[in-house]
Amino acid sequence: MVQMDGVFAGWWIAIMSQQFCDLCKDVFWMLCDLKIQFDRHMNKGKYLLAEPLVAAISALNKTEGLYRKAQVLKALNRSTEAHKILQQLQVHCERTKCTEIIIRAMLSMAEHHWESSGFSTALPLVLQALALAREHHLQALASETILHLAFTQLMLGVPEQALCVLHEAMEPILAHGAVLDKGRAMLLAARCQMAVAGFRPNGQAVASLNEAAAYFSKLNCKERLRDVSYLQAQLHRSLGQTLQSNKSSMLFRLLNQELQSPAPPVSMRL
Repeated sequence: MVQMDGVFAGWWIAIMSQQFCDLCKDVFWMLCDLKIQFDRHMNKGKYLLAEPLVAAISALNKTEGLYRKAQVLKALNRSTEAHKILQQLQVHCERTKCTEIIIRAMLSMAEHHWESSGFSTALPLVLQALALAREHHLQALASETILHLAFTQLMLGVPEQALCVLHEAMEPILAHGAVLDKGRAMLLAARCQMAVAGFRPNGQAVASLNEAAAYFSKLNCKERLRDVSYLQAQLHRSLGQTLQSNKSSMLFRLLNQELQSPAPPVSMRL
């Protein structure tokens, strides 16, 4: 359910609730609905709207609530608090054998290390998470973990390796992943392609960024579109394409003004 696109998943739950009225009272369906609302707000950068949903999610499932509390705190730049919660969550999940949340907590802790450029410290966490996902045949989480591994390798200065790793995850993500994950994968591919090519002409990176923009546009995910337009401006400038570069720069400024929040460094997030 979490992997389904938010709009479709919300529509599907609404239809099922109409067909089977008792579903709306069922804890499982209530939790799914809350998680979809939460993810929708987070994907659009509306963190203050997502925050009140944490208490409702926690009331139904403490583990899921803790994980999402850490997500909100991290998004609000309260990384130290988020990291403490993730450590508590990992210990709790190891006792309760909740493998999926253990993996998600590991990936979130790896992201915490990214913020301080601790990519070497993040790497063992990501590899451990990948081993767990494969051991328990959690395909969607394995693909997500591979994205984290490719990003870590890119930031460690080995974009060629990152691209090779990314190819392993690209097919299942594009075939079965959520729209947001498809966009993230294409954006990461573009960044790897740009790093490998340097200042040489790179049609692959242009195409990958255009694909990423198309996916993010479907969700009206303006924070991500801002990231794409920033990279498009850089890429077109490096290729001497002044008109396209100016157009992308203008789009970046418009999105930045509309979001009314400082753009985080594109290089520091997946």
